[in-house]
Amino acid sequence: MATRRTFLRIAGTSAVILAAGGAALTQVDQMPDAAVEAWRGPAASISDPRVRAISYALLAPNPHNMQAWMADLSEPGVVTFVCDPARLLPQTDPFSRQVVIGCGCFLELLRIAAAEQGYRVDQQLFPQGIWPENAVGDTALARLTFVKDPNVARDPLFAQILRRRSVKVHYRAGEGASDAHVAALAGVVSTPVSFASTRVPAEVARLKAICVAAYRVEATTHRTHMETVERLRIGADAIAQHRDGLSIHGPGIWLLKTAGLMTPAAFADPTSLAFKQTIDLYTGWIENSWSFGWMTTAVNDRAAQIATGVAYVRANLMATEAGLAIAPLSQALQEFPEMAREMQAMLAATGTPSGHTLQMFFRMGYADPAPATPRRPLNDFIRA
Repeated sequence: MATRRTFLRIAGTSAVILAAGGAALTQVDQMPDAAVEAWRGPAASISDPRVRAISYALLAPNPHNMQAWMADLSEPGVVTFVCDPARLLPQTDPFSRQVVIGCGCFLELLRIAAAEQGYRVDQQLFPQGIWPENAVGDTALARLTFVKDPNVARDPLFAQILRRRSVKVHYRAGEGASDAHVAALAGVVSTPVSFASTRVPAEVARLKAICVAAYRVEATTHRTHMETVERLRIGADAIAQHRDGLSIHGPGIWLLKTAGLMTPAAFADPTSLAFKQTIDLYTGWIENSWSFGWMTTAVNDRAAQIATGVAYVRANLMATEAGLAIAPLSQALQEFPEMAREMQAMLAATGTPSGHTLQMFFRMGYADPAPATPRRPLNDFIRA
């Protein structure tokens, strides 16, 4: 039986990889080019401004990278935007609050990309009625009319769309986000969303402890953990097949998968080495954080959630421009019963006023550039 020490050594030591298969093995199990081709931008042959805008919008951050978006183009000059009910997260996001925030991110990137082409987007939210608070409706989230407008303002953040990442790695030790970079993020957040942050060591330590506890709650609650396991793409073959979800790959992963140690069944088993190593990896990222930011709203209706998505993706683009790494830490904000204690602790630690909603929480710092995450093919998002 493999020991935990063996597992860690195989996963992280290049010497073992080289000894097992030579230098060529270091190229095994790389990210499939097709899975990240969207990050190169739309093909020159695409002439429809709506499709070109969608090509950028589908790069938006979204929970579990499920990309729960669909654009109906059957009406000329209009995008009818709907949410794909097959791509929700009913266990960790039971009210689809986080999914709607991801939709707000999509809508803002679409607006920016349309403006870059000289089009104004006239947006009507919930044209067939607002979705209920506890469900995603069957009706459209937005009707978006593209209007050619020579006076539409280009957004300088457009230049960062293809470079934007959620940087899920260790950040440089001891370097919290600078005052200038925090101010830059705050400058792109507008009402009804409020932005706050901290790099005060005692406050950061308290927030780290809450985030670690919240992650452990999600990982040790069977139904919420299985929601993640079912969306885990292990190795290049699975990534190429799905082009969504949570991807892990590389020579070490390939060796562990080949040995039967890195499988969905292993991740599902809380006694397995794969499960324990994942806990160590994720909590290590949290512990290696030196500043945090968060966004709140006074109300928690669907419009506020969409506005949060707009604010977050603009902050993410500004962070990219500034050289600041950010990535969401959403566990303590999840609205399933077992998370209630951690959510209350997070509300208190962030000073969220009574009755307000903590919509986004994220780490901020400095790190090497992160790789692109997979995206499904453009045609998967479009209905004619």
